[in-house]
Amino acid sequence: MTVVDGSRVLELTALTGYLTLLMWIGLRSSRQVKTSLDYTLAGRDVGWVVVLATTAATMVGGGASIGSVADVYQTGITIALITCAWHLQLIVTGLWVAPRLRGLNLLTVAEFFGKKFGELARQLAVFNCLVFLVGALVAQLVAMGTITKTVLNIPYPLAVLGGAAVVVYYSTVGGIRAVVKTDVLQFVILVGGIGAAAAYLYWHNGGFDTIVQRVGKEPFQLMNDQWSVIKISTMFAAFLLGEMLVPPYAVRCFIARDSSQARWGVAGAGLFLLCFLPISIFVLGVSAQADKEIVAEIEQKKQDGDDSAQIVFPTLMRRTFPPAVAGIMIAALIAAVMSSGDSCLSCISTIVMEDIYRAKVNHKASDQTLLRVARNATLLVGVLAAVCAVVFSDIMTILSFIYDFWAPTMVFPFLVGIFWYRRSRIIAVVSAMISGFLAALIWRFGRLPLCEALVKREYQFNQKLIEDFQPALFGLVISIVTFWVVLPITRNWSLSSWTRPIEESGTGEN
Repeated sequence: MTVVDGSRVLELTALTGYLTLLMWIGLRSSRQVKTSLDYTLAGRDVGWVVVLATTAATMVGGGASIGSVADVYQTGITIALITCAWHLQLIVTGLWVAPRLRGLNLLTVAEFFGKKFGELARQLAVFNCLVFLVGALVAQLVAMGTITKTVLNIPYPLAVLGGAAVVVYYSTVGGIRAVVKTDVLQFVILVGGIGAAAAYLYWHNGGFDTIVQRVGKEPFQLMNDQWSVIKISTMFAAFLLGEMLVPPYAVRCFIARDSSQARWGVAGAGLFLLCFLPISIFVLGVSAQADKEIVAEIEQKKQDGDDSAQIVFPTLMRRTFPPAVAGIMIAALIAAVMSSGDSCLSCISTIVMEDIYRAKVNHKASDQTLLRVARNATLLVGVLAAVCAVVFSDIMTILSFIYDFWAPTMVFPFLVGIFWYRRSRIIAVVSAMISGFLAALIWRFGRLPLCEALVKREYQFNQKLIEDFQPALFGLVISIVTFWVVLPITRNWSLSSWTRPIEESGTGEN
C-alpha cells in the first residue's frame, strides 16, 4: 500500500508541476497583451519554427492521440493509415494555401467569406466555424477528463471541470500569445512523451514479429468484414477534408510573420507528423492489445461502466512505466489535449469579437472594448464547453459529427475563393454552401432509416455501400454538383446586399 501511495504522489507531483507551469506562462503572456491584435493574432510576428510547433501541437489533440490509440486497439492498422489524411492536408494547406491566406491580413475565416462572397456567406461561415470549434473543444475536454479520471481516480465531472479550469485560465488572461507559448512547450513534451513511449514499447514487446504472435494478424490487416474499400476511402476523405482550412490552422497562417513563414511552418508540421504520429499510435494501440494484464484491466473497467476505449492510452502508460515516468507520459497526453483545446477556445473568442460583436453590435468599438469582449467570450465559452463535455463523452463520435458538416459547407467554397475567385461565381458558391450542409445533414441522419425502409419493402440494393458512404463526402459531392449546376444560370445575375462582397480584397503580401 505504501508503494502505491508513493507512486500516486510522484504522478500527482509531475502533473501539478506541469499544470502550474502552464498557468504561469499564461500569466506572463498577459503582460504582452496590449491590443486586441496581440490577444487574437500575437501581433502577426511569429516565425516558421514556432508556427510549426504550435500547428503540430494543435493537430495532436484528444482525437489524434487518445481517440486514435483507442481505435487502433479496437480495429488495428486501418485507423493509423486513415489518420495520415490529417497530416497530408496540413502539407497541402501549407504549400499552396497558407501563403495566400497570410497575404490577406485576416482575423477570421468568416471574414474571408464575407470579403469574397458577401454577408450571407459570412454568416454561414460563422455558424459552421462555431459548430466545428465548440465540438472540437468539447472533444478535447472529454479527453482531458478521461485522462485525469484515470490518473487521479476521481469522478469524471470533477476531472473535466478541473482540467478545463487550467485551459480557460491561461487562454483568458494571455490569449493567442499564451496559447502559442504553451503549444511550444506542449509540442516538446508530447513528441518526447509519445515518441519515447512508442519506441520503448516496441523494444519491450520484441518488435512486430513478437507482437503478431501475441495478438494475431488481424490488427495488421487493412481490410476485413468491418472495413470495406468504400468505408476506408470515404473515411480517409472525411479525415482529409474534415479539418482542412479549419480556424485553428487558418489562424496559424494569420499569425505568421509573412507568407514564407506561414508556408514552411504549416507544411513542416504536416510533414513531421506524417513521419511520426501514425507509426507511434499504431505501436501504442497494438502494444496494449499484446499485454494481457492491460486487456484484463480495460475489460474490468468496461464491466464497471467506464468507457473502455478511451482509457486505453492512460492505462497503458500507468501499467508500463515507473510512477515518475508515467507522470511525465500522462502530462504528455494532457499536453496533446490542451494544445488543441486552447486553440479552439482562442479562435472562438476571435469570432465572437470580430464576426459577431464588431460586425453586428458595435462597428465603432474601441480596441480595449474588443479586447474585453474577447476575454469574456473565452471565459464564457470555456465554461459552457466544460459543461457539455460532462454530458457528451465519446471523443471520436463528436469529431465525426463536426467533420461531417465542415467539408461539405466550407472546403470547396474556400478553395474557390482562394484559387478561382470571380464575382460572377458568388451566388453559385453560396448555393453550394447551403446544399452541402443540408445534404450532409440528411445523409447523416437519414441513410440508416433509408436502408431500413428499403429492407422492409424487399428492394435489392447494396446496404453496406449506403451505410459506409460517409456524410462528409456525400455532402461535398452535392456541394460541388450544385455549384456547377447553378453557375451557368446565375453567372449574369445582379448581386443583392446579401451576396455582394463586403469589401474587395487583394492577394498581395503584407
